[in-house]
Parts: sequence; structure tokens; C-alpha cells
Amino acid sequence: MSLPFTEQQCFFVAILGFAVLGFRRGWRQELISLVSVLLGIFLVGNQDSGRTFGEFLARIPAVLAYLVGGPSPANTITPEVAGSFLGPWGPLLLFILIYALGFYIARRAFPGVPATPQERFIGVVPAIISGAFILAFLSSRLPKSQGQMVTVAIQAPDPANYVPVLFVIAIVALIVALIVARSKKARGK
Repeated sequence: MSLPFTEQQCFFVAILGFAVLGFRRGWRQELISLVSVLLGIFLVGNQDSGRTFGEFLARIPAVLAYLVGGPSPANTITPEVAGSFLGPWGPLLLFILIYALGFYIARRAFPGVPATPQERFIGVVPAIISGAFILAFLSSRLPKSQGQMVTVAIQAPDPANYVPVLFVIAIVALIVALIVARSKKARGK
């Protein structure tokens, strides 16, 4: 599948989508989503932490059996089996599950739309940060783990190259939020 866009255009369209989502949801919900993205990258993104997390999950039945006082189960899952859960799609599905859980928790913790415009504008900042982390995770994970399963004829952008642009967008969002807050205080007096 070949896309008629450059990698920079695709990256900025995706970041714009995350910024709009952050504007709609507000900073509180986006901050919880950002934490879930960072947790997902920590648990799934790094091979060492992913292997350690797999070993932890594999040892849970034996620990529970020990705490209950029964014999330890003989057919425990080995860490190699736990690490290869669903083959190459496992880490990606686990990351999506962690992000969806964070998204759900954010909606339940702070229901409804943000009350003030500055909450909306400040929500752009964590949304852009989490979007950059998600794109970095996907660009590092898909070409290596999927091999020939997914073929896209664009070069994966390196989000580190766009840090100054993302920083400028974040600063502009904060300035707009401060201006809106200041104008609201002036009208209130």
C-alpha cells in the first residue's frame, strides 16, 4: 500500500489529530491517558521490561498457590511462553489494551466536557506528548516485529526530529490558555 503523503505530513496530521482530541477532552483526561501511554511503553516497548513483566505474570499462579498454602502448580507458564503471547501481535495488542484502559479510566474519573476553555487548551499539551510517544512506539514496533505482515511504502519519521515544533505548539497552547484565563478574570471583575 502506497500513500501519497510524505512521512512528515503523516506525522503532523497524526499529531494534529491528537491535539484536537486533547482539546476536546481537557487536560485532566489527557494527563491520565499520557500516564497510561508511558506505562504501556515501559511495560511493552522495552525488551527487558517486557520480558520482566512476562516473568512476573508467569509467576503469579505459583505465588497465589503458596499464599493459599496449597502445593505449587506443576504446570506453570514458562516466561518464554508468556513473552510470546500472540506472537508478533502480542505487544501491540497489549499496548492498545493499556492505552484503552487509561482512556476509559480518564473518562470515568473526569466525566463530561471541560468546564473552562483554558482546561481545553492545556489539554493539547499532554495530548501532543502522548501522540508523539504513541507514534514513536508504533514506528519502532511495526517494521521490526511485523516483517512482511504490514507493508507501507513510507519511511517512518523519527519524533525526536520534531521536538522543537512540538515544543512551539505546546507553548502556543499554554499562551492561548493563559490569555483566555486572563480575559475571563477581567470580565469577572
